[in-house]
Amino acid sequence: MLETFIKIIPLFGLVGLGYFCKKYAIVGATSLKYLTRFVMYLSLPAVLLGKLATTNFETLIDVPFLSAYLASLLSVMLLSGAVGYFLFEKQANHGVMLGLGGVYGNIGFLAIPVLAATVGEWTSVPLALMLTLDLLILLPFSSFLLQLSNTNNNDIDQQDNNFTPFKALQRSLLNPLIISIIVGLIISAWNITLPASLIGGLELLGSAAGPCAMFIVGTALFGRSVTQDSFPAIYISTIKLAIMPFVVFLIMTLFQVDPKWVLAATLGSAMPCAAVLGVMAEEYKTLSHQASTAVLLTTVVSVVTLPLLIHVLN
Repeated sequence: MLETFIKIIPLFGLVGLGYFCKKYAIVGATSLKYLTRFVMYLSLPAVLLGKLATTNFETLIDVPFLSAYLASLLSVMLLSGAVGYFLFEKQANHGVMLGLGGVYGNIGFLAIPVLAATVGEWTSVPLALMLTLDLLILLPFSSFLLQLSNTNNNDIDQQDNNFTPFKALQRSLLNPLIISIIVGLIISAWNITLPASLIGGLELLGSAAGPCAMFIVGTALFGRSVTQDSFPAIYISTIKLAIMPFVVFLIMTLFQVDPKWVLAATLGSAMPCAAVLGVMAEEYKTLSHQASTAVLLTTVVSVVTLPLLIHVLN
């Protein structure tokens, strides 16, 4: 475990560095905007494209893996949302947000660089497939449920809400990460062999994804604080870091998924909440402070839980 902890600390050190630089205005909003675009539009897509394009197509279309992960997402989201509904304020939109927070992790900016450094670069392939399901199914589905549950809420102006289910799906389809995944799948399906120079260029461009992504995560944490009504945030954090990985491991084992991919999926599911959770909560005016608190809590706690889980599973 000590070896894993030593590997992971520099990565989370970059998160702390990003927080420090944002706090003391060493980097401004404009700099962060273009750094985020570099990672989202170029560096991280290069990682995904390079890995998928050079992987056998039959390996990528792993029906048991995709089915097991989708079943894990929906079961944990629905159960944690239902339990949260009765534990806290009995409001449907709160239940949806609690369920979403319990399953939606930071795969793109955290899981891919962290697991590539600690477990192996091969983890990028199953993580890319998980990211695809998150963006194409989970977020539009959650947006639809939030939209539906807020229909009779007089405090929400539906005409001003920009996170409609259709727009959520549209944004997902135009997401550079999804585009790179689709292109990689096409290249793999058609057995196209990319020139060695192009693969080398993608690897060089992708090498910047990890450090830059971790730095950006740190800047996103600045300004978030633990609210007074922190019990929903603690509930979300517990589901995300403990229950979700366990359910993924259990269901994938039942579906007889390849053990290596079970490892990658379980660790990917143990990542902290994605910052997008706070954005959606703010858009729908649903547990916005608690969602931001959950992002902060899960990121801090995962510094300990991730090395422990990697050690146990390995």
